Amino acid sequence: MLKAIKDFYEANINPATEVEGQSVSHRLQLATAALLIEMAQADNQRHSLEFQAVHDGIMDVFDLTAEETAEVIELADLEAHEATDHFEFTQLINEQFDYSQKCKVVDLLWRVCLADSEMNRYEEQLARKITELLHVEHKDFIAAKLRVQREYSASGHLDDFDNYA
Repeated sequence: MLKAIKDFYEANINPATEVEGQSVSHRLQLATAALLIEMAQADNQRHSLEFQAVHDGIMDVFDLTAEETAEVIELADLEAHEATDHFEFTQLINEQFDYSQKCKVVDLLWRVCLADSEMNRYEEQLARKITELLHVEHKDFIAAKLRVQREYSASGHLDDFDNYA
């Protein structure tokens, strides 16, 4: 199992192994998924709703199949567990994503954060920290939060919207 992960890492994540642009794409997928997984675990719990939001977000942003998404999430979970900070993930996103794509990542962070209808201070702090590392302006950070709250509230996903204002 460890050899398979190492082989995948060498083939898809290691910057020295660029193959027709595929490694950058895989690295971006893993970096984005790792940040979302970190958000899903920021409250020290693993809610299925939050991981469903991670799955849906990765699938949507990278136009992957359900199977490809599951593989990316599994590998990103290992990467997130081994990471010492968020910089390695945000650095790659900063290099490869334009501003609007980085705003989409912030939007996904809020979708994961609010997926279980609860938000604690650690989740909000992590969203703020990642947003700063992505160099996304505060106004766009707040706009994404409010947009996700409105969407979740309109769908009945958030039972008590006042807890999030």
